[in-house]
Amino acid sequence: MKIEQLIKSKIERNYFFITGKVQMNTKYFIDEIEKGIRDENNKSFQTNLISEMTDWKYFLSNKKFIDVALKFNDLVEQEDLTEGKRWTLQEAWGFKQSIGNYTQSHDHFPAMVSGAIMLSKHQQSLLFPEIKKELKCEPGNFVLFSSYLKHGNKRNLLDSCRYGLSFNYMNKFEN
Repeated sequence: MKIEQLIKSKIERNYFFITGKVQMNTKYFIDEIEKGIRDENNKSFQTNLISEMTDWKYFLSNKKFIDVALKFNDLVEQEDLTEGKRWTLQEAWGFKQSIGNYTQSHDHFPAMVSGAIMLSKHQQSLLFPEIKKELKCEPGNFVLFSSYLKHGNKRNLLDSCRYGLSFNYMNKFEN
């Protein structure tokens, strides 16, 4: 084998990062997450979330989640976050991070747009180290972001739980 050239480097890349607050019944969703993590199809401790979580599609047929998601759908369209590509909401799950739990650094590629909504007040923030941003864990705080952005959080050192919802918009023709 003869290697002519090997380059390992970084390039600048366009991304989006939108934060805000959404009104929703956080207690309802926390109760639903508690149900979902007891379901036999849960993904607890099987993913980058080193914690309890529901199945990837647990909230896709939940009427109250869909009501909230429609607000995000409008934002995705209004800001053309998918750059004209056809998209659909493909995944929506909930998580519970108890003492000792954390999220390994990861991304959501090949999703086009990813999001998270915090449901409880907690000191454990969602960190985006590449862009030096974080989402504070306050009920209703949300983020929509370019799915290739790495994110995660540190180990929960408190004896209280952090609850949230995450979701992905995918290219309609790739799934």
